[in-house]
Amino acid sequence: MTEQEATLDPIAAEGAPLRVWQRVPQGWIEFRSFGDRSPQEWLDWYLVSAEGWLPDAARDAIVDGFRAGVELFADTAFAFAGVSLTLGERPAAFFLCTNVVPGAAETDAAATAFHRLLPLARFGEGGRSESFTTPDGRVGTITLGASADGGMPHLTAVGEIRLPGGAGTAVVMGLCSDPQQSAELALHVAFALTTTQALPEGVEPAEPEPAAT
Repeated sequence: MTEQEATLDPIAAEGAPLRVWQRVPQGWIEFRSFGDRSPQEWLDWYLVSAEGWLPDAARDAIVDGFRAGVELFADTAFAFAGVSLTLGERPAAFFLCTNVVPGAAETDAAATAFHRLLPLARFGEGGRSESFTTPDGRVGTITLGASADGGMPHLTAVGEIRLPGGAGTAVVMGLCSDPQQSAELALHVAFALTTTQALPEGVEPAEPEPAAT
């Protein structure tokens, strides 16, 4: 998976303000965080790579969808929100929203179990929860289940993990338009959780250090 970077304005936290950083898949369409660009500047930058091959109808659909997404997430507390589109034999849209809850390194993260229990209660026996381990040894949890809210069958996922250095907790909510792609949705959520960092101003993101053995 190829990545690009996304940044956010500082978030409130104890001590120095933090900025949230995350890698996203190539082709990612962001709705919430545009760095130093305006939404229109970001869209213009995004569409440059499509010049010469993207059909006009597809371009218009991306523009309309982008503007609707920006409006939808404008007043939310999400650090990042957007969609990754896959084509080919199994086309699908993967929507992801990331929220970061700042916290001190010694903060007990037991409350984040709420994010696992709520989807299980909603999906009942159709929901499942699985864990994964990041290269630096942190353990994250993802809960997935099928839904037909809005009249369209889809998959929903909620994942959570402690941030590096105990800076807080990252929570990612995901949705996939294809109910048969649960493994792919879990991979998208796990990737977002693994790469999310909350950093003081002036500190650049780094690749996770392998856990000590």
